[in-house]
Amino acid sequence: MVTAAIAVVAGACYWCAWYEPAFWILLYAIVYGGLGALRGDNQAQAIYRGGSGATTAVLVPVAWHVGVLAGYL
Repeated sequence: MVTAAIAVVAGACYWCAWYEPAFWILLYAIVYGGLGALRGDNQAQAIYRGGSGATTAVLVPVAWHVGVLAGYL
């Protein structure tokens, strides 16, 4: 949930054409979500509350796209 909320903030930056902050926010979301997936958060609640693994997997190509727009990649 937190990873998706961070991604929404990055989406708002992207919508406002602020590509540099959107890129860094997406990188933060990827690292936060990846560490959460490695740690195994929400294992007991996996049925009714999804983990951050799938969200992180979706954010990687999005971050690549925003990084190209921002001129970082």
